[in-house]
Amino acid sequence: SGEEKRRVVPLSEIPQNLQNAYIAIEDKRFYDHNGVDLKRTFGATVTYILHKGHSSYGGSTITQQLVKNITKEDDRSGMAGIMRKVKEWWKAWILETALSKDEIITSYLNVIYTGPSIYGVENGAKYYFDEHVSNLDIAECAFLAGINHAPNSYNPFKESTDNSEIIRKRTTTVLSEMKDQGKISEEEYNTAKAEVDEGLHFEKGNT
Repeated sequence: SGEEKRRVVPLSEIPQNLQNAYIAIEDKRFYDHNGVDLKRTFGATVTYILHKGHSSYGGSTITQQLVKNITKEDDRSGMAGIMRKVKEWWKAWILETALSKDEIITSYLNVIYTGPSIYGVENGAKYYFDEHVSNLDIAECAFLAGINHAPNSYNPFKESTDNSEIIRKRTTTVLSEMKDQGKISEEEYNTAKAEVDEGLHFEKGNT
């Protein structure tokens, strides 16, 4: 079905490890910027210019991604893409003046695409693990955050494709970032990494 499946949950039900996982892999300076990460934006701009407007712009903060998810405006190449990006920066700055960081991360985690016609981390947790999001452990949080850029490419339930290795690599990358940024301890990393190496236990829930 093409019908969107979504359930909104408050921040109190979203594990700190899940929040940290998304921040670690998507926007590590989330709590320090005002909607636009100037350092990442500069790097993305240089790449965009070097590829003469034919590359994905990149460099989007969580706030910018929220703006994109709300407006449904996609990146375009050339001057149109640049103008759309400038508008996105402006809207992200406005959003940051109107909402707190907690409100932004809550909205973001409730609207992001997490699977086939599925939106939000609550339904993502239900779809992949048949669990409420509040029950996810560190390894499961890292998986959910890791697939953010292309959920369908990491779907463990595809009958025609074995995605176990790319799932292991991507989830390990998120765990490494969390450890390097001080979001989890060495012991927590080792425990979660062992769980990932053994193979996450996926159980398709009814969304």
